[in-house]
Amino acid sequence: MRPRALARVALVLLLVAAGGCATERFRFAALSSQPVPALGYPLEGSRVVPDVASEVRSHTILWIPTNTDAPTLQDAVDGALRRGGGNLLVDVDVEHWWVFVPFLYGQEGWRVRGDVVRSVEPR
Repeated sequence: MRPRALARVALVLLLVAAGGCATERFRFAALSSQPVPALGYPLEGSRVVPDVASEVRSHTILWIPTNTDAPTLQDAVDGALRRGGGNLLVDVDVEHWWVFVPFLYGQEGWRVRGDVVRSVEPR
């Protein structure tokens, strides 16, 4: 092999070996980013939208981020609550991940999935 081709192969192997990823998974009984009267009140009779998911992510391409702010768990929860039209997520699966290939590409994000409840105070 010529030295130039060997250097290219070595560079590709270095980038692949230096890349990384991580995933964290969490489980919550209830999550909300809004004031919720449900905690302490029965949820019977409340409107429930099952299996609502939301995902927020940010990409970095050649050191240039696509978003100025990193994605947050609150952004993902807010998206799920908007999508389900409620104010409380119950039986929630949360996933946080990041993947990076040095100097080329990176991605970070949050994903939430659960049942959305529209909780109101009893009268």
